[in-house]
Amino acid sequence: MMRNFVDLHAHTTASDGDCPPAELVSLAERKHLAVLAVTDHDITDGVAEAAEVAAALPLRFVAGVEISAEFPAGTMHILGLGIDPASGDLQETLSALMEARNRRNPKMVAKLAAMGVDISMNELRALAGGQLVSRLHMATLLHKKGHAANVSDAFSRYIGAGAPAYVDKERLTPAVAIERIHAAGGVAILAHPTQLKYNNNAHLETIVRSLVARGLDGIEVYHPDHTLDQTRHYLDLARMLSLLVAGGSDFHGAAKPHVRLGRPPVPLAAVEQLLARIGA
Repeated sequence: MMRNFVDLHAHTTASDGDCPPAELVSLAERKHLAVLAVTDHDITDGVAEAAEVAAALPLRFVAGVEISAEFPAGTMHILGLGIDPASGDLQETLSALMEARNRRNPKMVAKLAAMGVDISMNELRALAGGQLVSRLHMATLLHKKGHAANVSDAFSRYIGAGAPAYVDKERLTPAVAIERIHAAGGVAILAHPTQLKYNNNAHLETIVRSLVARGLDGIEVYHPDHTLDQTRHYLDLARMLSLLVAGGSDFHGAAKPHVRLGRPPVPLAAVEQLLARIGA
């Protein structure tokens, strides 16, 4: 079977996905993807296992990470693709981000307790199964314990931005996030630009141009959150600014059941320039 599609944005149990790295690779192989990238939030612990399994398969593998960056409205995430997970500069930065998460989570649990919502850090760690505990784990636990109708409801009611138990987290500036990705040998990609909550296309262009001035290499054109019109605009923006094109599912598993690995279909031909840049 021809392998014509890729997924350059997927999460494992190393962060807030529910597929162990080896299982994610196996799923990508069953879907006959040409390329898979593991891009866990602020951590690269799943990369080695995924790379080892992929090495025995006709599946090209890309080591990645997803880093939160400061932005005044909406959410800015920057993907690092083709990174060296052993980079000292990168790992030092990711360790600092992990420590920030570890300071933030108990504060949110305490706010929930003050609201009469009973979840504990021990329950969260058990659910997460790894060293990283995210808000998605928290939302999943709130749903499982009957405090919310579903994960989306948990974010809206309790822990989303502006909700009663929300505590903002420490983030890198975009420039530092991009610099750390470059120091690890990777390319820096603006993830799911629709989540920036920009005012209009002109506003987005201004934002992206400012990131390009700081070293941004590409933009995630294909993503489940993007409408067809947005996808077309992001592709035009990439061409206009000579940016690399990327795309992926942002797969997490059961916590986001509407998101499937390999969807939307990202054509291999659309990302060949990116893959050539990182030698994948």
